Amino acid sequence: MATAEKLVFPTIVEGLFVRGLSGKVPFSLKEQLRKEGLDLDRPLQPAYSLDTWTRCVALTAKTLHPEQPDPVAWRMLGERMIDGYRDTMVGRALLGVLRLIGPKRMLLRTQHSFRTGNNYTEVRITERGEREADLWLNEPGLLRYFKQGVMLATVRAASGPATQVDVVQFDDDSVTYRVSWGAPGA
Repeated sequence: MATAEKLVFPTIVEGLFVRGLSGKVPFSLKEQLRKEGLDLDRPLQPAYSLDTWTRCVALTAKTLHPEQPDPVAWRMLGERMIDGYRDTMVGRALLGVLRLIGPKRMLLRTQHSFRTGNNYTEVRITERGEREADLWLNEPGLLRYFKQGVMLATVRAASGPATQVDVVQFDDDSVTYRVSWGAPGA
């Protein structure tokens, strides 16, 4: 049985590169991204391979945050992607209800939410307390830190600034985060 190619959809690419980094992508980076298969001067493709996406995020992290270690640079891009994703039609709809449903219910919808941006994410949630849960994702390599930033910005949108998302365990193909959030209004 053949394994389906892992794909990233244009809403995520638009969230990061078109909206989140609007005006912040230097010409030299645009040229490098074009060579990797992401041409920001043309309409976005219907999907990008996970390998293409990973290479483009890596180039962008190194170019825009050269002074930061990779995990920090990638996390910063994940947070920036949510800032931009909130300006897309899908992102606006998805993030618009987060405060209403709260972080716990938001975490239970995580697989569905990630599947609006790719075709491969699998999620397992283990509740650790009233305001804490472990979140396992089948996210490979340094993308774990990008998704850490995504989760941090998303849970903050649902619960406020007292949010933490820590990488507690990982291997080559997956990561487990400990997600915690403050009391409502905290």
